[in-house]
Amino acid sequence: MNRKNLILVLLVAGWITIPAFFVTSALAYFFGGITWVVYASAPYFAAFVAVGLVSAQFLGTGFSLVTFTALLTLFASERGIGEGNMRLAMSSLAVLVLLGSGAIRLTNQHRRKHAANAGVHTAGLVSLGLIVVGLAMYALTFDSVAGAVVSGDEAMYRWTGAIGSIWPIFALTGFLPIVMLDIVSLNHPLRLPRGAARSAFSNGASAALAIALVFPVNYIAQRHEVSWDVAYFRTTRAGESTLAIVKHLSEPVEATLFFSNGSDVGREVEPYFATLAEQSGGMIRVTRVDQAMAPELAEELKIRDNGYIALKMGDSVEKFKIGTELKKAKRELKKLDETVQKNLLKVTKGQRTAYFVVGHGEANFRERDDQLRKLNLFKKVLESQNFKTNNLGVAEGLANEVPEDADLLIISGPMKPFVPEEIATITAWLDKGGALLVMADPGGDPMAGLMEHLGLTVGEAPLAHSKNHLKQSNGIGDRVLLATNRYGSHTAVSTLAKNGTTLAMVVPTVVSVEKAETAPGKVSTLIRTFPDTWPDTTPNRQHDTDEMGKVWDIAVAVSGPEKADGTGDSYRAIVIGDVNWASDPVIQSFQANQIFTYDSIRWLVGDDEIQGEINNEEDVKIQHTRDDDWAWFYLTVLGIPVLVLGSGILFVLARRMR
Repeated sequence: MNRKNLILVLLVAGWITIPAFFVTSALAYFFGGITWVVYASAPYFAAFVAVGLVSAQFLGTGFSLVTFTALLTLFASERGIGEGNMRLAMSSLAVLVLLGSGAIRLTNQHRRKHAANAGVHTAGLVSLGLIVVGLAMYALTFDSVAGAVVSGDEAMYRWTGAIGSIWPIFALTGFLPIVMLDIVSLNHPLRLPRGAARSAFSNGASAALAIALVFPVNYIAQRHEVSWDVAYFRTTRAGESTLAIVKHLSEPVEATLFFSNGSDVGREVEPYFATLAEQSGGMIRVTRVDQAMAPELAEELKIRDNGYIALKMGDSVEKFKIGTELKKAKRELKKLDETVQKNLLKVTKGQRTAYFVVGHGEANFRERDDQLRKLNLFKKVLESQNFKTNNLGVAEGLANEVPEDADLLIISGPMKPFVPEEIATITAWLDKGGALLVMADPGGDPMAGLMEHLGLTVGEAPLAHSKNHLKQSNGIGDRVLLATNRYGSHTAVSTLAKNGTTLAMVVPTVVSVEKAETAPGKVSTLIRTFPDTWPDTTPNRQHDTDEMGKVWDIAVAVSGPEKADGTGDSYRAIVIGDVNWASDPVIQSFQANQIFTYDSIRWLVGDDEIQGEINNEEDVKIQHTRDDDWAWFYLTVLGIPVLVLGSGILFVLARRMR
């Protein structure tokens, strides 16, 4: 192998090694930060520069590798190193490498006798000059230089913004022609065709200017953002539960709508409140006024502008904002029924308190690792029903007593056992008329003491079914992701039972909840499985002979013994053998789970008369899993470029075949 071939092999190897450089730099940054990147990339930079300069000297090509390395070094030092001697050294070295490549160009120009070959170096010098101009403009953005040219923060901002958007165009317009010139030199190592250098330079400059066009377009798009809402829009109608609330009002409620006469938002809101007034039998009185034309009423209700709705019962007043511009108010109008119901409950029933039991590895609304144990949306449902939420553990006094303001206690899939004092506190509070929601989970604490007090037992293995389940991986592992529309006749599932043909509950990894032989209270089935469901005790997701297949209860309601004074049940409890049914991804995706959340809470706190669904016209937010995000990332940064490159290659091959 002669010297020129050896240099050519090294040049090709230099370009092939660039992906390895990026991988090494990424690992170095992940494990040690920017300092490690400098140390890890230094050998690569030295090798790239050495190979590029040697090949440029003896072959007349390789300048693009040198230029790329120098610009990359300059970028790393200016954006990654910060102030100090290291930054100055790296930036100076990058500039020296660029000037060295220019010197080789200049000497080679006088060596080459053929005009076309000399034209390559002339075009290369012009390209390098464009890069130098770009770097000189970049220097004008330094604080010390910009401060000497302009004064004032606003002027400084405009100066650096304008120069900062121009200098990359010069650098790119200089770099891409150098790449094209190198390609031409490699294809014609001895003698270039006439006009090849000019064509390569113009192609590279044209491509650079086309890419640079994205810079101002992106800037204009960012500064003048325009969006069009093409989604279907409809103001929500009054839902069953909201109508039930107004039908059972004990005192009149005055609804005052503050909108001007020509308001589009006011026209959207009025029919909703007209329905409430009609269904309430005169207990809802609706008035629409312009805030400016009713100053005394506005002052009484503390309304300072139009776009508000105020609900008043006696001395209790609640108000909320919808807005006056239809475009901005669409989001609020889509969930108007939910907002009105929340404020109606505030003025009619007062605020309640729900306590989440903590300290045993329960699912919670701040969960980050397992989305199927994140209950943020469940918490928002509670808040929409006028509950404030608090945590309750041993540190908050659970081993001694449940707070007096507790209207509802929630146990959400504990993984660690309770201490006896906690069980004693909960059962004592229950017997005084408490309301308890218990969500079990496979592999978690069976809560034996509490279940014994309720007259129940919960299973340990998740239930599985060969057909009635969700399809997620299309494998046998999906068999525990149960779905069922088998509901009881209890009030807490009356809405689901009425719509059972279209509404199915999804209960991933649910365990059975069975009535004990002796139960002190009344146990009613809420949700059951389909026949031939088995507890997967193995676990192999197969129906083994020792695993009994039948219909299992998975959610029950327990009413405590009637109080001695005949005023009703001593306590109310709901136990469901799953916590994942209330997690964010499940409750957001399945309407039956949402309805069960509302209706079970209402029954527990004695609001039996307002069962039913809440209407909501909000668009469901698309949420990606981490795998989805990775797929979209690689599709955009790798998939689309590869598709474009492949199309180009096929086009060239087809043209050559013709």
